[in-house]
Amino acid sequence: MKVTTARFGELEITEEQIYILASPIPGFPTTKSFFFIQKENIAPFQWMQSIEESDLTFVVVEPRYFFHDYYPAISGGELKELGIGRVEEAMLMVIVVLPEDMTKMTANLRGPLVINSATRRMKQVFIESDKWTVKESIVEGIRKKEQAMLEKKKAEEGNV
Repeated sequence: MKVTTARFGELEITEEQIYILASPIPGFPTTKSFFFIQKENIAPFQWMQSIEESDLTFVVVEPRYFFHDYYPAISGGELKELGIGRVEEAMLMVIVVLPEDMTKMTANLRGPLVINSATRRMKQVFIESDKWTVKESIVEGIRKKEQAMLEKKKAEEGNV
C-alpha cells in the first residue's frame, strides 16, 4: 500500500507495518492508524506517521533508552483492552518534543503509548502518578541513568 507523507513523500508499506489505536490520541480524533519509520541518523528515535493525515508525525522513543527507572503503573483494564496479559509483554513508547535547542528535548512520560506488538494495537494511556510529567528532560534522564550505572558499578566492585 502506498502512503503519502508530508515529511517523507510517498512510501510503500505493508499491512503488517500498520498499528491501530484502540482510542484516538487526544487532540487527533480522526487519526487511528500509524506506522513507524526508523532512520539510522535519528536512532533510537523513530517517526510515528499517521496514515490518515499526511502531515501528522510524532517523534517517539522507547523510554528505557533515557529513563532507567521508568516503570509506569498501567491498569489491567487498559492492558486487557490491548490483549496484553502483563505490562512486561507490552512495548512502551513516549512522544518526544524536539525544540531547536536539542538540550531542551522532552518526553511525555505521563502519557506513554502502550503497544501490543503481536496484534499491532496501541493506546496512549495516562499515568496518575506525580512522579512523571508530560515534559521530562531527556538530557536529565540521561544524566540520572549514567549516575545510576556508576553507582551500580561501584557497588559491584565493593562486593568483589
